[in-house]
Amino acid sequence: MKVQKNKFNKVKKEYFFFLKKEKIFKKSNIFFYENTIEKMDNWSKVDFKKTIRWYERIRKSNKAKVKNIHLEKMKKWTYDKKKGVLYHNSGKFFHIEGKRITNSDREVDNWDQPFIKQVGYNGGIIGLVRSNINGIPHYLVDAKYEPGNYNQIQISPSLQATYSNLNRVHLGQKPKVVKKYFSKNFKTIRKFWVTEDGGRLYLKRNLHWIIQYNGKINIPGKTYRWLTLWELDKFIKMGHFVGPHLRSILSLV
Repeated sequence: MKVQKNKFNKVKKEYFFFLKKEKIFKKSNIFFYENTIEKMDNWSKVDFKKTIRWYERIRKSNKAKVKNIHLEKMKKWTYDKKKGVLYHNSGKFFHIEGKRITNSDREVDNWDQPFIKQVGYNGGIIGLVRSNINGIPHYLVDAKYEPGNYNQIQISPSLQATYSNLNRVHLGQKPKVVKKYFSKNFKTIRKFWVTEDGGRLYLKRNLHWIIQYNGKINIPGKTYRWLTLWELDKFIKMGHFVGPHLRSILSLV
């Protein structure tokens, strides 16, 4: 690994020298320059087949089941027939409400459709933790189960949560990475509000937050793994392995 660290730093030094020589080097863009080098090679030299086997172990060990039920039988959710809105009894999370749209510039002039509308907070947080492991930049990702995921498990950001989840409205656990990585020993690299799909989510946006963590490295749980940008790029090109939130935040790198 030491050899790879030296090789990575050598290429980085040469690339920075070239940028400075051409007078196009900007200190504020160092993160993007490093990303360019990160994507060039499998600097960690971890056999990518091992990484795929990690993903497959998580997918095959998942025992979650999804069953169709009537909307009116959902626990802690209520359909208000008068207002025509489906909502959580806490008043948090989101509402599902109908909209009538008129727009002469689309395929049809008007149509009706349901929308998911965030309640109480301005979206959620999509967080990605970056840290140097043996001198090579790595990113903490989560092989996350969501009931609507294609293939059940998709590789997701370090943190993917609405503010209702962060405030434990569901009475469950707070995401594991919040206390560990987003409380101390970190530096913000990028922080942007990014809009979500306006075809089904009404006025929804999420805070995309990339941090550089400088504390002790560990794994929050068996579904988490530190991957290089090269490995993540490989997964994206393979198709359905990487979820939309991770693809979105990786667009910032």
